[in-house]
Amino acid sequence: MQVDATKDFKRSREKVLAKFRSPERIEEVLRRMSIEATRIAEPPQPAWDCAIHWRDAPRNFRAVMTETVPHETIVLNITSDLATIVITCEFYDLPDDGCQVNATADITAKSMMMTMALQSMRLVKGKASDRLKRMITLIGQP
Repeated sequence: MQVDATKDFKRSREKVLAKFRSPERIEEVLRRMSIEATRIAEPPQPAWDCAIHWRDAPRNFRAVMTETVPHETIVLNITSDLATIVITCEFYDLPDDGCQVNATADITAKSMMMTMALQSMRLVKGKASDRLKRMITLIGQP
């Protein structure tokens, strides 16, 4: 399943990218999303072991962030026993020193439970896009 979101910031690309590159900012946003995160690798390729409570059980996953195209594209790879999620964030300059972030999340289920959850998400795809937009907004804001 693919989910897309776009956010325009009234700040320069460098300032928005600085927030996305900050492991501390990523950890802050994860906490706000009720995700426990322990950093296991430092920049330039930070990584975290994470846990979230979902469907009455703790679910563990690993998140690894890579700037695949300097000053242009950051990819967050998330792997768990339930799914693989690749979130690609592309950064573009806007007039008046603004920045647009286009995010795409590609979600691949690894279990029957997750396949069923993705089928349910397809019915409310707007909600998944809203969550992705909320995440990129929280990361990129001052």
